[in-house]
Amino acid sequence: MNPTSELYDSLEEAYIFFNRHLFGGGLPTVIFTVQRKKGVMGYFAPDRWGNMHGNKCHEIAINPSYIANSCLIEVLQTLAHEMVHCWQYCFGLPSRGHYHNREWAKKMIEIGLMPSVTGLPGGAITGQMMSDYIIEDGPFFRVYEQLKEQNGFQLKWIDRIAADKVFDPAFYSAPELTAPEAQVETTTTLDSVTAVSPVESGYVNSLPQQPFKEQTFAEIAPADLFIPVPARSKNSKKKYSCHTCNLNVWGKPGLNIICGGCNSTFVEDS
Repeated sequence: MNPTSELYDSLEEAYIFFNRHLFGGGLPTVIFTVQRKKGVMGYFAPDRWGNMHGNKCHEIAINPSYIANSCLIEVLQTLAHEMVHCWQYCFGLPSRGHYHNREWAKKMIEIGLMPSVTGLPGGAITGQMMSDYIIEDGPFFRVYEQLKEQNGFQLKWIDRIAADKVFDPAFYSAPELTAPEAQVETTTTLDSVTAVSPVESGYVNSLPQQPFKEQTFAEIAPADLFIPVPARSKNSKKKYSCHTCNLNVWGKPGLNIICGGCNSTFVEDS
């Protein structure tokens, strides 16, 4: 077995298992890719691939940058999320513009993932950019446990450059679904799902949460395997000023700039 096959075969194995146990085996085969798109754990792209015979195939992408600081269940939670998008494209009515509608939300709940615009209880269950949390002892969690414990499933290759963790896996009991009907549908980003008012108000802390002890890949791998993402300079550009014409420009350090108006040299600010 070569590394490329091991990487994609592990994603295929999880997809087949979830398809059988969460979707009744109804989903078609897909092509897996790994894409380093900042702030996105994964995505579903319908009919993205085609062959010379005119056949088409959907794509599910997983972002490898976030895997090292995640635990296995988070990666497979992302996979299941994208599989619901695949289900809706094949058998439902997806909204335009990647909007997560109520049909999608209902299917998410059916497989054991609670959609939430905040990633926490109390968030709207529909919206443009959505997160979700694991329903305690729901179908997804039970099937995941079976895949991991009975089948010994594990990802065999991990991106060594480890981006910061996006969110912690959350487990809550399934809430009553009457309140979200009146909630305002909103838009958020993956980077902001942890900064939400339910946490500040103490609402989430008052809910029963199942403890989760699964270690991240970085915690179980050899100490020197992963490399932190290099910190980027917050101010990589310098300001240059022509004090005669009162003009300013910005560029990389060390530039030699001549003002076209007065032929003076722009001075680099210290």
